[in-house]
Amino acid sequence: MLQKCNNFAKWLTCTRNRPCNLRSFPVCRAHMVKQALIHVSGKQKVNKYSSGTKFVQTLLEEQKVSKLHSLSFDHQYHRLSFEGFPIHLKEYSKGLTEVPLVFIGGAFQNITQVEKLSNAIAQKSWVITVDTPGNGDTGILPHTYGFEFICRAIHSALKSIGVDRINLMGCSYGSIIAMRYAQKYLGIDKLILASAMAELPRELEYDFNLLLFQLEWDRIEDFAEGFTNLMTNPDLRQTNRIARLTADKLKYALLNATTGIKEQFKHNTLRILRDGRTDLSLMPDVEATIFTGVHDHFVPVEANMAVANSFKNGRFIAVPDADHMIHVEKFKRMIQIIHEALDCGEEHREEGLEMDKAA
Repeated sequence: MLQKCNNFAKWLTCTRNRPCNLRSFPVCRAHMVKQALIHVSGKQKVNKYSSGTKFVQTLLEEQKVSKLHSLSFDHQYHRLSFEGFPIHLKEYSKGLTEVPLVFIGGAFQNITQVEKLSNAIAQKSWVITVDTPGNGDTGILPHTYGFEFICRAIHSALKSIGVDRINLMGCSYGSIIAMRYAQKYLGIDKLILASAMAELPRELEYDFNLLLFQLEWDRIEDFAEGFTNLMTNPDLRQTNRIARLTADKLKYALLNATTGIKEQFKHNTLRILRDGRTDLSLMPDVEATIFTGVHDHFVPVEANMAVANSFKNGRFIAVPDADHMIHVEKFKRMIQIIHEALDCGEEHREEGLEMDKAA
């Protein structure tokens, strides 16, 4: 039995070889730990066992006193609907802060794919990540439904879970939704935009129509190559290994995209072409942080600066050695920017335009 307990303690301390169910961790794993200690307590004193067993004891003690520990695994999933279309929300660290950060990802992102981001942000803030109608597991939202409809769906979903005051973050495609939401509704304390897309540049309209044609005619290799070259900067890939790996990973995902994902891309792209221009003169008086990679050639630095300048209290951050895929290429820096914007980082920078120092 002692050998079994030591093996069990070793399993607890090793996260590389066996995944754990984080949601059930505070109850189920703690219960198993307690049972393991009971089994061996009749034969030898616990303090004579392995360091792994000592860790087990410490874990149990910390669980009794740590409220924050249980908060960090408090993931609540909400499957809701609005006028017949699904909308999904997932909460992280509920109650950790008074005001939650509502997180809207990009066109090819969903709650599961941005879980790493959500968990990192949730170390210092309550987070609500959204799969808007037409994204993730919510199915297809026909492009005839504009961004105003998506904003109403988000507002309705937040009200249904009792949230009326928020910080709001949108990335790329999600930045359009975030900006429109901020123009339409009150109750937003801070606005954070990554690769803020006020409108699709005219020179890219042809490229996106070509991508739609390639999808329609099942020229998937051409589609994957073209979209990858828009989202990642070919020049940066020449000198930056992380950018190359990011591009390869994106292209692989596109080559293996399901029919549903392709249909979502089709309708979301048509929605941008039809309804993607945001009137920057209507931006509300909220504290806004806008950032992107220096090498972002899809939504370039100048376009992001124009969005930042539309706010009375706005600032722009250009991050070196990154392009549109900043959430992959500069993950830690992105989390730092978000925490600072929420006033929960280690240091908060003064408002205004700034350029990160080269890495």
